Amino acid sequence: MDGESIRGLLQPGERLLWEGVPERGIRLQRSDWYTIPFSLLWCGMLCIIIGPQIRTAAVLPFMGLIYVPFLLAGFYLLAGRFFFRAYRLAGMRYAVTDKRAVIVSRREAVSLMYRQIPMLQKEIRRSGVGTIWFQRPSAYGNGNRRRHVPGVGFEEIAGAEEVYRLLERQMLNRE
Repeated sequence: MDGESIRGLLQPGERLLWEGVPERGIRLQRSDWYTIPFSLLWCGMLCIIIGPQIRTAAVLPFMGLIYVPFLLAGFYLLAGRFFFRAYRLAGMRYAVTDKRAVIVSRREAVSLMYRQIPMLQKEIRRSGVGTIWFQRPSAYGNGNRRRHVPGVGFEEIAGAEEVYRLLERQMLNRE
């Protein structure tokens, strides 16, 4: 879907009311208040555990391979997830039409008819940049069977309050 214009996705007679993209860059989220300290603790513990093992690496060179998955997980928790999210959002485009909300990513386009949107929730910072959720991220199950369900929404958009009001009006007009 990369490079495809949102206007090319419109149906005959459909009007584009708003079009936008997420704000660029790396941004902190609410969950980072506990994820950052946990990732620092994780990486610190790895340093404490791996440090003494470096001396024995000359004797047993393949022992260091045991720690590679833990190091990769620590790097992802500490920094990688910020870059991954910035990359994911860089390929997103959003639109509000008179008939639906449209989310276009690098791989797919999702159309949400206003009658099908289960909820509308906003998270807006003082700067006016925010996220409008149609379905919040969630998880279900427990233990090894726990599954993550990604959220659906317009993430990190400028003028989020105005877009929220526009979506609200469109949803009310459809009832």
